[in-house]
Amino acid sequence: MEIVVFVCEESIEGILTGVYDAWAEALSSGLGHAHCRLAVNNGKDYNLELFCSYRDTPADTVKAGKVIRTLRKRLGEEVYECLCYAMASREPDRAEAVYRTIVAGLSMEQGYRVLDKVTDPHVARCFELKRNVGGEIHRELEFLRFKELENGVLLAKIHPKNDVLMYLGPHFSDRLPLENFLIYDTNRRKALFHEREKDWYMMDALELDEEMAGRISTEEEYYQDLFRMFCRTIAIESRENRALQRQFLPLYFRDVMPEFAKK
Repeated sequence: MEIVVFVCEESIEGILTGVYDAWAEALSSGLGHAHCRLAVNNGKDYNLELFCSYRDTPADTVKAGKVIRTLRKRLGEEVYECLCYAMASREPDRAEAVYRTIVAGLSMEQGYRVLDKVTDPHVARCFELKRNVGGEIHRELEFLRFKELENGVLLAKIHPKNDVLMYLGPHFSDRLPLENFLIYDTNRRKALFHEREKDWYMMDALELDEEMAGRISTEEEYYQDLFRMFCRTIAIESRENRALQRQFLPLYFRDVMPEFAKK
């Protein structure tokens, strides 16, 4: 039996569109869900398998919206949140794990209990992906640093391994409702914008103006110098423990933190 592999875009909308199309194919062909698989198009070459046909699946907000409504109604908010976190992962098998978990949940009378099927390898994989993404979101909330530009906008750069930018919006818009700020994901060239006393929104395929981003306000420069001096002053040289420092604050985050910038 030939397997149909639906190749999705790297986004939640793209993966949910793949789920919609794969489900329609499983029903129309009469061969069931074992006949369908999902894969993510990450812009790189991937190994083609024998006895498989591949279909590109462009993201469709209408199809994705239908899947979202079904998941929330049939499986509940807890399962939906777990699946969203899993889809934000960078792992190439995330779409297949999410698809199989949805199939398992919708086949149950009490679909909201699908996460209790810990012996199911796909459900267990979704848990693993959710835990990894959730951990990175938590670290970004801790280590993200804003700097004030000459025009008064607060700018922060991040380079997360997973696609977590959208999960930072609710936190910082609640913490900084009176500020104009921008958080830029350098890995995916996408940005989260917040205007003073308005809601936040996101835009894709953006290039950051590095010249503009380098022009910080005089007050910002003063406070950066002050904070570096504070960090040096409170340090006890005889008790320096670099290994413990890296455990609490990995090197991966430090290049976008002003207190570690060389001057």
